[in-house]
This record gives sequence, C-alpha cells and structure tokens, in this order.
Amino acid sequence: MRKYFISFSLLLAVLLFGGQGCIFGQSDTPQTTGPSGMFVSVDKGETWKVISSLPTVEGVKQLTGANVYRVVEDPQDPKALYWASRANGLFYSFNDGRSWQRPSAPVNSSFIYDVAIHPEDRCTIYTTNARVVYKTEDCGRSWEEVYQEGRPADIITSVSFDPFESHHIYLTETNGDLLKSTDLGKTWSVVKRFGVYIRDVEFDSNKKDLMYVVTREEGLFRSRDGGSTWESLADKLKVYPGALTYRRFLIYPSNPDQIYWISKYGVLVSRNAGDDWESINLVTPPGSVDIYGFAVSPLNDKEIYYTGSINYKSTFYRSMNGGETWETRRLPSGQLPTELRAHGENDGWLYLGFTNPSTI
Repeated sequence: MRKYFISFSLLLAVLLFGGQGCIFGQSDTPQTTGPSGMFVSVDKGETWKVISSLPTVEGVKQLTGANVYRVVEDPQDPKALYWASRANGLFYSFNDGRSWQRPSAPVNSSFIYDVAIHPEDRCTIYTTNARVVYKTEDCGRSWEEVYQEGRPADIITSVSFDPFESHHIYLTETNGDLLKSTDLGKTWSVVKRFGVYIRDVEFDSNKKDLMYVVTREEGLFRSRDGGSTWESLADKLKVYPGALTYRRFLIYPSNPDQIYWISKYGVLVSRNAGDDWESINLVTPPGSVDIYGFAVSPLNDKEIYYTGSINYKSTFYRSMNGGETWETRRLPSGQLPTELRAHGENDGWLYLGFTNPSTI
C-alpha cells in the first residue's frame, strides 16, 4: 500500500504541474463528485459559495465544468481576478469573482498556463497557452503574438513582470530556459539556462532585484541582483525529505524576505529569503498528503490555510495561530482543490479552485 501511494502521488504531481494531456484509461477514471470551477468563502473557510456566473448574450452560463489551473490577481486591484483554465481558456472578473467575462480569441479556449498584468497599466496583459505568449493593450479585446516556442518538446510555463521595472517581462520553459524582454515583448534574450524543468519565476515586490526561479524537482533558485547571478537553495531544502519536489510557492506580500515553500514534504517557511528554513507543524505528518492549495492571510501571517489530498479525497485545514493548532472543515466539492488564494484586502476572504482529475 505504501509503494502504491508514493507512485500515485508522483504521477499526480507530474500531471498537475507538467500540464500534459490525460493519460488515464477508462478503468482508471477517478471517482470524484461535485462541480469544478471557483468558490469563495468570506468567513475563513467556514462556508463556501460557488462563483461561476458567465453572462452572455444567450443568458447567464455557469462555469462549474471549467477546471482551474491558476488564479492571478491584478497587483493594482485585488477585486480583479484572472482564471487560467485547463481547457476553456482565460476568464476574468472585476468584481471579486461575482461574475466572469471571457476575452476574445485566441485566448478564449485551450489550456492557459499563466497570466501577467502590467504593474502600472491594468489593460496591458500577457498570457500563454504553452506554445505562444500573447499580449493585449485594450483589456482583452484584441491580442497580438509576442513570442512563440517552436520546439515541440518545450512548453512555456509562466510569464511575469518585474514589479520594479514595468517594461521588463520574463518567461520560463520546461527545458530550463529563463527568458527576458526589456521592451515589453518585442525582443527576447536568454537570462540563464538552468537545465531543469522550471515552473515559475517570482519577484519579491518588497525588495528590488530579489527574484526566485521555481523548479519542479530541483527546489528553488534565488537571485539578489535582478537575475545577473543565481544560487541554488536545494542544499538547504533537501534536509527535509521530499522538499525538492514542488507543490506551491508563496512570497508573502507584507514582509520582505518571507517566503513559503510547499513540497512533497509539507510546508516550510523562511524569513530571510531562503537562507534558513523552518517546518510548519501541520496536522498531517510530513509526506502524508499532497498539498495543492495553500494560502496565508496578507493581513495576518498567523492565519494559514491548506488542502490535503490523498487518493483524490481532500480536506481543508486552517490555523489562526501560526500552525500551533489546526481545525478541519469540509470542502464544497469532491473534485481536486488545485488553487487556494487569500484576498488582498478583505479579511477572511478565500478563493478556492477545483479541477476534475479525470480531465488531467
């Protein structure tokens, strides 16, 4: 049983974060119930409400069948959310998710891997569908191609703005390349070839030039000089068994240098940009669950939330005292919780996105 669980967890992680197509056979289809899509809680996870309305000319449709890959907030407006789906394109909301809109083609369909909103101009947005990076300057009414990956084996996994240099944009690829444009996507150059699968590039908005590259199986890399030089934090992470295998990464928005690394091991926190780490004592033992949803309240870092999944069965956990004690609550759907975010301004508001694992 132990061997089966380890193999299952590894397979599920590859599918969730590699973004590849479905490999489940008919007999292997997971038996999950309930809607996919987005939910919101305004009471710290005590109760949940579906937020899936899509007004159209034919009437209001529901997005309960659209699977959530990412949810990205506008850095200028926490009410503005962008929902990157696994097969249904991009959706956006300007009213805290109460209703959603769909932009024009070509980003209104297919798997959307990431979204980046200009830190000073909310109508300038970049997004990628794994092969192409698209740009809009009119809030999604029209799009232009600014980068294309021509190598069939490589996938564009993320696109991000430098919050201190608003004309600098970065993208990452599965082959380990980190690319940069200093002219909003007109030209690109390789910053570094890491040689491992990169999941994200992230910036500490509290400190200029502090940035991180997140890998799928080799932990975290850090740069303190805007990407000129890099150091691996793997030696510090691998003290914790399984900690090099990525699940989630969070830069705390209120405190410089405070980061959270969620891995196969569990949850680690650093308050000095990764020089030192400490384990947060969860109610679930290290390595016993897959944590795909994780959030910390931006208003109080003692409020920590996560979802733990075993064989597609998931539970919601919350702590109001920094992990000293935990409470459990039922989730509003039996699908797989793949995204958990805390609202930037509204105390106790949480967003939770689900994916039907049979579509992964």
